[in-house]
Amino acid sequence: MQQTSEIIATIAGLMGVWLTSRQHIACWPVALISIVFSFVVFYSERLYQDAILQVFYLVMALYGWYHWLYGGKNHSRLTVSRMERPTLYAYWGGGGVAMLASGYWFAQYTDAVLPYWDAISLVGGIIGTVWMARKWIEHWILWVVIDVVCTGIYFSRGLYFFTFQYAVFTLLALYGWHTWKKELSTITME
Repeated sequence: MQQTSEIIATIAGLMGVWLTSRQHIACWPVALISIVFSFVVFYSERLYQDAILQVFYLVMALYGWYHWLYGGKNHSRLTVSRMERPTLYAYWGGGGVAMLASGYWFAQYTDAVLPYWDAISLVGGIIGTVWMARKWIEHWILWVVIDVVCTGIYFSRGLYFFTFQYAVFTLLALYGWHTWKKELSTITME
């Protein structure tokens, strides 16, 4: 059951990120499939922060789906934009503190494996998903970092489909950065 869940989550996750890189609205419902099956795997592997993250992803997938459709000017489709620097710095500072606090809590009060590394996945995933829902281009660079860390975590736990998935996610994040950057340059030239 766990391996089947991991395979389904991997296929849906890869499709979802590829659709996101193409700015296709179907990325959100496809992500919901990946989220449900990922939760099952992470909980059974005692990667509790990753399991909690799936609950957040569920809520954000619904928000992102709506926001991409109606979050632009006059409730139109949202376009790619850059984040203001003070906002970026506030997220990085708050995110760093949250990662340390989360890692410490899970290390002290649970039987979690790799709690500090998993905290990067939890907090980084929350921040990255908020940025993605807002269509801030910077989310792609954050995903590269998260995906590299997750590739190591999942390999160490013997989750080889997820290891493969997150290695491909790294490449898809670089591709997404490139495609969104092209659109952003088109938008700023108008």
